[in-house]
Amino acid sequence: MRLLKTDMHVHTTHSDGSMSVGEVLDLAKFKELDGIAVTDHDTVSGVSEAIAYGQEIGLKVLSGIEISSYGVTSVHMLGYGIDHKSEQLAEILDELLIKRRERAMQMIAKLAKYNIYINEENLPRVNIGRSHIARELLKSGYVNSIQEAFERYLGDHGLAYIPSNRITPLKAVELICDIGGEAVIAHPMQLYHSKKLELLIEGLVPYGLGGLEVYYPSHSAKDIEILTGLCKKYGLFMTGGSDFHGAIKTGTMNMIGGTTCEMPNNLVSKTK
Repeated sequence: MRLLKTDMHVHTTHSDGSMSVGEVLDLAKFKELDGIAVTDHDTVSGVSEAIAYGQEIGLKVLSGIEISSYGVTSVHMLGYGIDHKSEQLAEILDELLIKRRERAMQMIAKLAKYNIYINEENLPRVNIGRSHIARELLKSGYVNSIQEAFERYLGDHGLAYIPSNRITPLKAVELICDIGGEAVIAHPMQLYHSKKLELLIEGLVPYGLGGLEVYYPSHSAKDIEILTGLCKKYGLFMTGGSDFHGAIKTGTMNMIGGTTCEMPNNLVSKTK
């Protein structure tokens, strides 16, 4: 079986997306996709629902996650075909979610020093990310766009930025492999431009890194050529997706199927 048109990078309300699992899958079906991977940030709480509903509507679903890791820089690691019911995974994700909440609360406290107040009741109880705070800043009129929220307050150089306390990229790759999955570096051109990508690949391939997200909304034809070359050099497979979040982002990142790929054969067998 070949899944020619798949979106392998999609978020739901289980992390920082604005659409439920059902809404996301319905949209993917409407867009006539062959398959989809739900890759919420640091959680797999929506995967079982996605698999069950995908079987109901005739859409292939690949279990997935996007793990936020940090080494010398931030690295988002996609895990595909994982055992989303793994106890090992659950323990580590519980720790990560606690750290995400602590970081969010520290940012909110820092914003208050600038007389910017966030209503915590409007935030998720469990999986809180910067995007949720950005939405509240926009809703309360402190900024005119999500982009402005990150540039002024929440981004790496923002007034309320707090460094994250995450697992390392190596630990993320090892975890994904331990639970039967394939590890893929998300939106790798961000790392390429900071001259960290190839060193990261060289360091992670011996521990199980499997692929690169070659096809991504912001990647140009030249970017795809560079990443394809790296995949050939290091024996990595290629994936792609829209990084769909819903209303929080605009353009092709607000379009399921705006960026697709043919799902690699080693992952097709893991779909349900």
